[in-house]
Amino acid sequence: MDTLAQDLRFGLRMLLKTPVVSAVAALSLALGIAANAAMFGLLDGFLFSPMPFADQHEMVVLREGRPGESTDLSGGVSIPEFRAYVEAARTLESATAYALETANLTGRDVPEQLQVAVATPSLFEVLGVQPALGRGFRPEDGAEGAGGVVVLTHDFWQRSFVADPGVLGAVVTLDGRPHTVVGVLPEDVDMVPADVDAVRTSNFDATADDRSDHGHIAFARLRPGAEPEQLARELAGVSERMAVEFQESEGDRRLRVLSMSEFFPGTTDRQLVTLLTFVTLFGLLIACANVANLLLGRAEARQKEVSVRTALGAGRTRIVRQLLTESVVLGMVAGVGGVALAFWIVEGLRGAMPPQMPRSMWPVLSPGVLAATVAVSVAAGVLFGLAPAVHATRADLREALGEGSRGGTASRTRKRLRNVFVVGEFAVALALLTSSAFMIDAFGEALSGDPGFQADGLLTFQVAVLEGRAAEPEGLRAYHRELEEAVAGVPGVQGVAVMSSLPRAQGNPRTRYEVGGRPVVEPENRPAAGIQRVNPDYFATMGIEILRGRGFTDADRSDSEPVLVISQGLADREFPGEDPLGRSLTVADESRVVVGVAASIQQDRIELAGRAREAVYLPLAQSPPTRMSFAVRVAGDPTSVAGDVRRAVWSVEPDQPVAAVRTLQAGIDESLAGPRALRVFLMALSGIALVLAAMGIYGVLAHAVAQQRREIGIRMALGAGRATVVGMVTRTGLGLAGVGVALGVPLSALMYLGVRNMLTIFEFEAGLAFPATIGGALVAASVVATWLPARRASAVSPVTALRDD
Repeated sequence: MDTLAQDLRFGLRMLLKTPVVSAVAALSLALGIAANAAMFGLLDGFLFSPMPFADQHEMVVLREGRPGESTDLSGGVSIPEFRAYVEAARTLESATAYALETANLTGRDVPEQLQVAVATPSLFEVLGVQPALGRGFRPEDGAEGAGGVVVLTHDFWQRSFVADPGVLGAVVTLDGRPHTVVGVLPEDVDMVPADVDAVRTSNFDATADDRSDHGHIAFARLRPGAEPEQLARELAGVSERMAVEFQESEGDRRLRVLSMSEFFPGTTDRQLVTLLTFVTLFGLLIACANVANLLLGRAEARQKEVSVRTALGAGRTRIVRQLLTESVVLGMVAGVGGVALAFWIVEGLRGAMPPQMPRSMWPVLSPGVLAATVAVSVAAGVLFGLAPAVHATRADLREALGEGSRGGTASRTRKRLRNVFVVGEFAVALALLTSSAFMIDAFGEALSGDPGFQADGLLTFQVAVLEGRAAEPEGLRAYHRELEEAVAGVPGVQGVAVMSSLPRAQGNPRTRYEVGGRPVVEPENRPAAGIQRVNPDYFATMGIEILRGRGFTDADRSDSEPVLVISQGLADREFPGEDPLGRSLTVADESRVVVGVAASIQQDRIELAGRAREAVYLPLAQSPPTRMSFAVRVAGDPTSVAGDVRRAVWSVEPDQPVAAVRTLQAGIDESLAGPRALRVFLMALSGIALVLAAMGIYGVLAHAVAQQRREIGIRMALGAGRATVVGMVTRTGLGLAGVGVALGVPLSALMYLGVRNMLTIFEFEAGLAFPATIGGALVAASVVATWLPARRASAVSPVTALRDD
């Protein structure tokens, strides 16, 4: 221990003796460690224990999908299927099914629209969660005709009931039915998704025979010792029987038993996080190579000191241990700085998390993450300090202690080692920057492409029609018209678009369709497109151009010919070189005539590969939804009319909740916050990699110039001009950069293929633009990094350079 303490004290003194080199090395490594610490925090929350439930390894998710279909595309289960699976399973301890619905909370000062999970009474037993206040559900609570009970989430309890513990026993009205509050969930427990406000229970007896509704999420808890594969084998016969029995109406749907880690994150999410992990590790590798070069140069400057200690009897192991101790100390200092920076990065990432993501999935610098960061810091210290330490002990004592050791040049072996570090650093930097550029470009295209509509000047809100207003289709249509006219009458409003879902929001619906006159295909093989139900003013208010034919008019009523408008993307796919007007499409089991073609818009949150913005639009009056979204075009600031819009809705129906009142752009920004944060993270990491690569070549050449001081003095004394000296040094740097870039090209190609094979949901093509531009940027950085030491070397007087010091 005394020896270790002595090594630590001596190491700190040596680091402080060369503060500039130590600071640059610590900063370089701190940047790499910060990025990795932030990534460890993301992995910890996103991959290892993402769900906010106890004993996740004992839980499975029951999904259904078609053979060969990606797990990401598989759907939920219907209630009849869920019951059949639970009845047949012997390896299940408990199971639950729940669905999400929008409910109107009325009878209070301000009506609210809630996101409610409707679950079987066994929900909390399966999830391993118990309310912090009150109780969970009892088996009798879900019986048909039983009094409604509800459990509130902690956030909703705080927001709407001011954390009042007396809320237990209170009666709230959801969709016109009274429900008694029996519990409040703990603060650290979120439902999936996390923006659920309340949970009510039902045995789903009303849908016991409905096999068409596959929107139920089914969680199950295995018996001790059971495995998901065992349950899948046990239920394979049940799944096969139902697939054959209902293939005509549902297609070939088969049961999939997924572990919690397979359920979330999905395949695409897991691949994306894996790519980001590799990118950050590459950044740390660049930082390590950079620091190794700096320490190698410092070790050469301390060559005489090491030789003296060796001559006095110090063993090679003892000296290597001392030098490694200095490196580990430097790594620990960088680790502290990196963790401090990582806290800032993680806070930024947490602020960008979407509201639907449970807090257990958010990145956090937990004790485990901090321990991993410490391990990385120590490992990095050993990694970048080992080569300089070994080479520092390989000196020839006679040469090192002689007069020629002062101001002399480094050996060829050490030069080669330095050059290998620089070349490798440039090759890795080119691969990292190129792959990052492809990912940034893919994200950019998905996030920032032309949406096809005018988002500026639009105020949006959502309405879930009250139960009494949705009893009859004609009454629902009349309610739509009343709301639209009331909002249109607000001063400053220039247009009102009513639609079934807002563009670029999450979970926008899609529908399968058939083209009239073509061979009939199985339901599961029919093409799909986004579907919108819109009012006649929708296209004009949203700024979407009608390219051919017409939009909708007031004449498109429930008793008129069924019509639809298609997007240009769908027209290009189904009617290339043809006129689609007058053709028929069967949507939702009803044949409709195409009366117009609208410009394609980006309806989905992120534009995915294979989707050319295909969409069908139905007249609101012919297919009235119970949930509507409004987009109100305003002359000036859209938020200035928010209060008037609410009052306009309440003038029609005082109990009507008005949800998510905000500008359309604000809604889009929230929806895209997570992907944008990842894109910024990639851009920042790429910038750090470029700076580190430039710092690396600058540090090597600056030290090389210092060691060539006598040689430069001789050249200048013999008549060499400043331009000759600058050119000599610059050519050395450019040569190293050129070799590094050349070696980085095939590595970049491999990285690109990996990115493209993993991120198949995005559309992006390879090209020479990114590698050429990034290679040029690296060479330009090397020019600057070599010119500075070359210029300083050429300014040294030959007399000064030749003088013994």
